[in-house]
Amino acid sequence: MNPRPTTRSAALSALAGFTLLVVTGCATPPPVAERMEMSPMGTVTTYHRKSSGSLGTFDGQVVWTHAPATWQGKPVISFGAPQAGVALHDPVSFGMLATLHPDGRPAMSFDPPLDYAWPLTVGQTWSSQYTVTLHASGAKVPLKRDFKVEAIEDVTVPAGTFKTWKISWKDSTGETETRWISPAQGIATVKRHVERPATHAQGAGVLDAVLLSRVLPAR
Repeated sequence: MNPRPTTRSAALSALAGFTLLVVTGCATPPPVAERMEMSPMGTVTTYHRKSSGSLGTFDGQVVWTHAPATWQGKPVISFGAPQAGVALHDPVSFGMLATLHPDGRPAMSFDPPLDYAWPLTVGQTWSSQYTVTLHASGAKVPLKRDFKVEAIEDVTVPAGTFKTWKISWKDSTGETETRWISPAQGIATVKRHVERPATHAQGAGVLDAVLLSRVLPAR
């Protein structure tokens, strides 16, 4: 009886098992963005914004400043620009709670806050339902958004090159947006593109913005 085939088979089997163990043990888990890191109060981010139609006719710089504020008696983060108004964010999740007009009057508030489904992974999709309060009229309007995490991309803008998560969504008004965010650096927008169709209640519109600079406060 020739033992060679058995010995060879055993060796091959052991090798296959070892290879599987090595491959499995060395497999790299997919990247995950756990949360949006918070930029320090006083951070100033400057964008070049170009928009038209129902998103406003504008072509120039918009300067946003992080500052502490309150909303409905609770502490929030104010992300405000004289040219565009103020967005109020939850200090823990950075979800958007409300927007204000440049003069400080409430414009819209959101229940629950506008946010992503953290943690994020590439290919992830989800839908979120919101109630939007229009403060000028007091009307409450339902809003649905369908999200997708498209990719992780290195994006170069005038402020530099950033490793970003590309996220797109479409809401029940027909508006679509693609946004490149850098959660690890606390940058909610590195670049964005927004489109409204002619069927939108406010009419067609387009908006593009890119990050020009980000200045952290002196320590």
